[in-house]
Amino acid sequence: MRLVKLAVFVFLLAVNSFHVQAQAAQPQTGQPSTASSAEPKKIIEYNLPSGKLEKSHALSLQTIRFQVIDTIYGFLILLGILYFGVAARFRNIAERRSQKKWLQGLMVFPLFIITTAVLTIPSDAYHHHVSVSYGLSVQEWGSWWADWAKSFLLGLFLETLLLLLVYWLIRVSPRRWWFYTWLICIPIIVFLLFIAPIVIEPLYFTFSPLEQTNPELVTQIERVVKRGGLDIPRSRMYSMNASAKYTGDNAYVTGFGSSKRVVVWDTTQKHMTSGEIMFVFGHEMGHYVLNHIIKGMIALLLLLLVFLYLAYRFSGWAIRHWGARWQIRDSADLASVPLLFLLLGIFSFISTPLQNGVSRYIEHQADTFGLEAIHGLVPESQAVAASAFQKLGENWLEYPSEGDFFEWWSQDHPITRKRMHYAQAYDPWGQGKEPEFVKGFLPADK
Repeated sequence: MRLVKLAVFVFLLAVNSFHVQAQAAQPQTGQPSTASSAEPKKIIEYNLPSGKLEKSHALSLQTIRFQVIDTIYGFLILLGILYFGVAARFRNIAERRSQKKWLQGLMVFPLFIITTAVLTIPSDAYHHHVSVSYGLSVQEWGSWWADWAKSFLLGLFLETLLLLLVYWLIRVSPRRWWFYTWLICIPIIVFLLFIAPIVIEPLYFTFSPLEQTNPELVTQIERVVKRGGLDIPRSRMYSMNASAKYTGDNAYVTGFGSSKRVVVWDTTQKHMTSGEIMFVFGHEMGHYVLNHIIKGMIALLLLLLVFLYLAYRFSGWAIRHWGARWQIRDSADLASVPLLFLLLGIFSFISTPLQNGVSRYIEHQADTFGLEAIHGLVPESQAVAASAFQKLGENWLEYPSEGDFFEWWSQDHPITRKRMHYAQAYDPWGQGKEPEFVKGFLPADK
């Protein structure tokens, strides 16, 4: 279930006001580049054809408006479970069935998870309906329900197991449970990152060696790999059948250690030229080379430590004030599980700009690496990278006029307009400077 984000209501109304006032006009072109050259280079801005521009604007408005409803709805679900003592009733039923706390947990936690999952089905289904109606998804409802069931069962198992551990720690160490929970989460997160591309992702998509589906592309990609000074064997390059569900383009790095791999969507292979895919791969290789998965995992764990500590501090305060009304005895009471979810949701919301800021910084680094990796290998590499961004934005219907505040708050990638501009302006070779990551290569494209 989506964690509650309290102040998002005010924020989204502000952004919605901005969108309503924004004109659906094409962005200006012809801004000079900061790169030095005999004649100032004209920067081609990200834009959409009139039909797609209106569609992307409508989608952006609809998404924001629905986020308000979705957030309020999720907020009311958790508050309702607390206010009406639903979790307390689950606990009472469990206590009548068994005196063993772990058996009680095996009854209470699944009941809570099932309740929230069922109540959020309308929200999940509407998200899919919007994706289909705007042409972003082609997934049939039968397939969607199958994916929903897989996610539900997987979440039911993992969340129940983790909650059993958390509440056992609360009972044995009421003042240090938050720290011990964090310690336990470290191997769990590492393990999940490791098995995700091997066990979890194949539940939803089919993966095949890229060498089998597109050997010519692998040959081109190997040039980028060599340029980046990295050894990514062909066996770690995969193609994913994203076209069975989506129309947009993507590629990503996943896994950890021996399970680490690069995945290119088949839609990307269909829509982009080999040079554009080389840039996209160079971007993903940047994540690989710069150890972004490990760095991201460390950042996630540090943030989780803060969240758990705050949950420990605020749960006691909340129970002292409203515990009697919610029929929650203390923090170790299994009926407090919706309160734990609510607190973690609040902390997640407050840290949203920080999380997205870190993600955007990492993605910007990968953009830079990709530009440097294809320089000298792909003719007019800056224009090729810009073209790749144009296609990515257009195929996902990203609205060109999104503002800085919208990006700062809600985007984990830099907005396409800025990425496309940067791709054309970044030229350390023309300025007589060293590239940031991929050094010691040609000073100009050939």
